[in-house]
Amino acid sequence: MRKIINPWKANPDNRHDYNCFGCSPFNEIGLQLEFWENDEELIAKWMPRKSLEGWMGVLHGGIQATLLDEIGGWIVMIKLKTAGVTAAMNVTYLKPVKVSKGQVTVRAHLVATEGRIAKISCSLFDGDNVECVKADIDYFCFPENVAKARYHYPGVDAFYE
Repeated sequence: MRKIINPWKANPDNRHDYNCFGCSPFNEIGLQLEFWENDEELIAKWMPRKSLEGWMGVLHGGIQATLLDEIGGWIVMIKLKTAGVTAAMNVTYLKPVKVSKGQVTVRAHLVATEGRIAKISCSLFDGDNVECVKADIDYFCFPENVAKARYHYPGVDAFYE
């Protein structure tokens, strides 16, 4: 498994501008996700916080969906070498994600591309490694030159040492 570098984190000038709820280490209330690459799959591990519960003891469903959406976006940046935006997302909640079970694992892989649409499959596993949530996400992908010019995409090489 290989660690993915967050290129926006490395630039101290981004401390005030880079505030992504999903992956910015500068967003104090955000998820602050980090990613690893394992062949065709991206993986994130994250510790749920009690402050993000919906029902008592259960991670809020919106946070669960956000975890899946965020890793899907990183699939676009790493595997398709560009940036994109969520076009559609179908989330299936299989089991409650109990905060008390500890660290969750989020996994995603590219299923297919159809024109500018990337089809991505994502799953969230609880601390017991039980699949609790899955999502099929369609991302609209920008041409790389547009992603660089308008959306601060640094190019795929920036994600690796």
